Amino acid sequence: MLSPKDASIYNNRGYTYYQRGEYDKALADYTEAIRLDPTDNVIYYNRGIAYNKIGEYDKAIRDYDEAITLNPVDADIYNNRGGVYYRKGEYDKAIRDYDEATRLNSVDASAYNGRGAAYRAKGEYNRAIADCSEAIRLNSEFAAAYNNRGSAYDAKGEYDRAIADCNEAIRLDPDFAAAYNNRGSAYDAKGKYDRAIADYDEAIRLDPEFAAAYNNRGSAYDAKGEYDKAIADYGEVIRLDPEDDAAYNNRGSAYSEKGEYERAIKDYNEAIRLNPTGPIVYYNRGNSYYNRGECGHAIVNYNDAIRLDSEHTASYNGKGTVYSSMGEYDKAIENYNEAIRINPEDAAAYNNRGYVYDETGEYGRAIKDYNEAIRLAPFHATTYLNRGSMCHATGDCDRAIEDYDNAVRLCHNYKTDFMDRNFIHGAEGMVEGAIELLESKISDIDNPQSAADYYYTGIVSLFLNDRLVAERCFEWALELGYAERKKVEQHLENLRNKG
Repeated sequence: MLSPKDASIYNNRGYTYYQRGEYDKALADYTEAIRLDPTDNVIYYNRGIAYNKIGEYDKAIRDYDEAITLNPVDADIYNNRGGVYYRKGEYDKAIRDYDEATRLNSVDASAYNGRGAAYRAKGEYNRAIADCSEAIRLNSEFAAAYNNRGSAYDAKGEYDRAIADCNEAIRLDPDFAAAYNNRGSAYDAKGKYDRAIADYDEAIRLDPEFAAAYNNRGSAYDAKGEYDKAIADYGEVIRLDPEDDAAYNNRGSAYSEKGEYERAIKDYNEAIRLNPTGPIVYYNRGNSYYNRGECGHAIVNYNDAIRLDSEHTASYNGKGTVYSSMGEYDKAIENYNEAIRINPEDAAAYNNRGYVYDETGEYGRAIKDYNEAIRLAPFHATTYLNRGSMCHATGDCDRAIEDYDNAVRLCHNYKTDFMDRNFIHGAEGMVEGAIELLESKISDIDNPQSAADYYYTGIVSLFLNDRLVAERCFEWALELGYAERKKVEQHLENLRNKG
């Protein structure tokens, strides 16, 4: 008859199998060891680690529970169980376990780091930063803690700090795929899409199954207007996880940007099948129906989004845009009013309502709304273009030129914003009007002479998406001493950053 002492042999062999990645064999040996000695907390702990490794989280938790019952003062067990709760998305339970782990062992850097990650996931970024900082104080070579703190800084909008932390994580561990992904996210948020894409490339090279990196790279390509590349990346996310509703939604949005609304709607349908409770997908599908001219279907989808989230301001804005396009201006204004009531700082709603007032000849109300939209979102090109067009129409040409200048300086992507009219819903002719007015300021369009001639030719070239000519014109404007040097330099910086 076997004695309990023999359990250690199975436990040790199980550990060896685990180290070799033979998890089924490891689990079989741990289970036999427990049968021989059900009082050894270490064996439960080891089997819990193996279950965690293969994603059997509930079984892992049951083993950790038993290990804690047998040894309630082992900080490592609480730390590991906290990690499993974190992976399950049960962040409060994870935090409670990390609390206990740090109480039992106040110098365990991994427990502070784990708790920081859980706080980051809950949106409690300052607490996350404090915990990760403590982990770094305890272990200055802890790459994961730098990475997690960088992620928290990224979420707070402190992108330079995020990049600095990710740099340190990468210095400590050059093969740390998540750190490249997180640094890419920070560069992405700063509008440095090429640097972001380079980081996502490296993350994917290090981990070809890294779905989040494909998704993030797709988003960066989206932002650059490279929709085919974005679609390919979202497709890769779907290949890795066919149940990822967000990836279908994102790919649908990229198809929509390309004007492939049927494909977009097909992806939105799949996203809704997988998760029928997300208002954003109904909103996006509504936009695609609107762009196909199916106003009734668009309104149904916006109403579905509002049914799921009664304060979904984007859907009120969407309904307003549909009604505006149908000439039902009172209903449009009613929906924009509701968006503003829900969120008095909704710049898009002020812009859209201003556009309706503009269309109906209520220029005083229009200018007031455009001004408020610009106050709330001073870097939004659309409103400058709308206000500039209205000023142009009402004879205030100097102000119109200033607004057109701001619009083209702030636009996200010259080709998609102006040439493809992506942000000019129902406003055909605006760009042509802007170009006509700007050209009137140039003494000889075919042979610019003065610094001002070159400057305005540069702006016209941007509206035409001729970036090479624009850059040369702005350089000549500087060389000839254009008075508003800072504005010229901003245009040149944009040209070099946006690529």
